[in-house]
Amino acid sequence: MIERAGSRDFVVLPNVFNPVIFRTGRFLADFIDAAPLGQIAGNSGQPVALDMGTGCGIHAIFAADRGFTVEAIDINPEATRCARINAMLNRVESQVSVHDGDLFAPVTGQDFDLVMCSLPKFRGTPDTSFEVGWRSPDVIDRFASGLPKALKPDGVALVLLTSHGDEQGMLDGLDAAGLCIDIAQRKHFGVEIMTIYRVTHPQNGL
Repeated sequence: MIERAGSRDFVVLPNVFNPVIFRTGRFLADFIDAAPLGQIAGNSGQPVALDMGTGCGIHAIFAADRGFTVEAIDINPEATRCARINAMLNRVESQVSVHDGDLFAPVTGQDFDLVMCSLPKFRGTPDTSFEVGWRSPDVIDRFASGLPKALKPDGVALVLLTSHGDEQGMLDGLDAAGLCIDIAQRKHFGVEIMTIYRVTHPQNGL
């Protein structure tokens, strides 16, 4: 399936979460595309981004458009294959490196100016490879606890949550990790409310 977001086209393979049909991916991508750079990154001259749960690679590609070098991670091999295809189709493969792996494991010891997160938002055990994209028993908690080490002192994380998932669980985890949380953008889609949270270290909070 071919989907379009902004001025970009994306291949979405079977068993890969569709960022347009489910709205979440396109919502965050539009924000990355339009936000002033100072809202989505620290002061690094050559900014580096982490796209956690990259799926088809939509966020990595939009961040590459903004000048970031991007490390993109997904636990689903079909998703990482899809992200690599889309990086090539959108001619940003030199800026985007795609890794198979669980959360921060492929980038242990690295820190980032921007971390983009649209991880599974529902609690539960996935029954299929497709469900890995939206359901997990603990990925919310593990991401929140690992984020402080992955975020540069003046870095920014953009975390997309929906009222349909365990939004409060993620927010509680980020708060417990000692991070500052602000609303960057919120939109009511009729059946659900999506919110992009801007997450920083305390000394960089607004």
